[in-house]
Amino acid sequence: MARRHRFNPRFSRRTFFTGAGATLAAAPFVPLLESRAADGAPLRLVLMFSPNGTIRESWLPAGGENDFTLGPILAPLEAHRDELVVIDGLRYNSGGAGNNHMSGPSKFSCGTGLLSGTEFGGGGEATSGWGAGVSIDQAYAAFAGQDNAFTSLELAVRISSANPRTRLAYAGANQPLPPESDPAAVFQRLFSEFGASAADIAQKKFERHSVIDVLKSQLDQINAEVSVADRIKIEAHLDGVRAIETRLDLENSFGEACTTPMLGAALDPMATENYPAVSRLQMDLMVMAFACDLTRAATFMWSGSTSGQTFPWLGIGPSHHDLSHEGDSNNGAKADLVAINTWYATELAYLLDAMAAIPEGDGTMLDNTIIVWGNELGKGNTHTHTSIPIVMAGGRNTGLATGRFLSVGDVAHNRLLVSVLNALGMDIDTYGDLDNGSGGLPGL
Repeated sequence: MARRHRFNPRFSRRTFFTGAGATLAAAPFVPLLESRAADGAPLRLVLMFSPNGTIRESWLPAGGENDFTLGPILAPLEAHRDELVVIDGLRYNSGGAGNNHMSGPSKFSCGTGLLSGTEFGGGGEATSGWGAGVSIDQAYAAFAGQDNAFTSLELAVRISSANPRTRLAYAGANQPLPPESDPAAVFQRLFSEFGASAADIAQKKFERHSVIDVLKSQLDQINAEVSVADRIKIEAHLDGVRAIETRLDLENSFGEACTTPMLGAALDPMATENYPAVSRLQMDLMVMAFACDLTRAATFMWSGSTSGQTFPWLGIGPSHHDLSHEGDSNNGAKADLVAINTWYATELAYLLDAMAAIPEGDGTMLDNTIIVWGNELGKGNTHTHTSIPIVMAGGRNTGLATGRFLSVGDVAHNRLLVSVLNALGMDIDTYGDLDNGSGGLPGL
């Protein structure tokens, strides 16, 4: 029988020490044992969301699994081709309330539909409540991020309304986590009291090593006073403590990029013309939060589903949503939609560049981060939940084989969610409530 995922929101590395009889005061200073690459670097998860479907023939790569060529929309990612997995053929299964625009974000991040209700929609539109599950960023945060300064980070660009179209992160059924669209507010939350000077970092490492020394001393003393059977248990704990000490030493190379970021001049995050600037500021803040190991999980949402965003910097007047409803014979609208989605790919390329520029252990931050970029729809004018455009990037230190184009046929998106969490160290067979099967995505 397939195992169903169970979350333990109180998971903590602190339980490691109780069996050894060591002081609990040591716990806050000791790095997390789980969710690290082989070289000791932290592993991370980022969910990226852009709206209104895509133009499939311009998004789809050409060629085979390893000898593919990126299509026009994904061409800005060419420099990172060998760090991508482009996936065609995933579907969101039916289930839950609301229409496809409304339910798409929840299905993308949670693998669940929306709860029944009349809180959202209406006026001739299907109605719904909030999402019915836990998003994978929060599942991973519960597994790996409970001892970071921030369990997770929810970022957005130009989102002000509160409804299922504008929420990716869910702590549980009917528990959406609101994203922050103002980079100044994100900065204030993350870095206002940070002060990560070289002296601060050195002092923190000294304190951690001091606690490790106390632990080893206590365990050595106990070891000399107990039975052979208990001594075996204590030796196992000592091995764990020594492993922690080794990872502490490795951390010297992981914090070098950690600095307080610069925001520049104040701007209105809700102004249409500031959309590109806010997008990059938010990504810069996310990258620095990772560099400082403030969090291990993040969501990033551009505008929300059914987005009415306009793109004057691209010379495009009509809104994204209006363009997405134009018929297939409207070549002008299709060209505009290709340009809009290419712009989103360019933004993702900016993020990948930033992560790839930060060394961590034997690789880079990008090697230690799985990024999943998705959408609420496959095709905008028909509101399909098939052929969802999914691009994965990074994560090579999780064992993910990159540099591939996977055409999976017609498979439930839930299988991808299982694979992502498996790669990050979580032992699960199923995720969400929209797929009766089990296991990860075949071929991934």
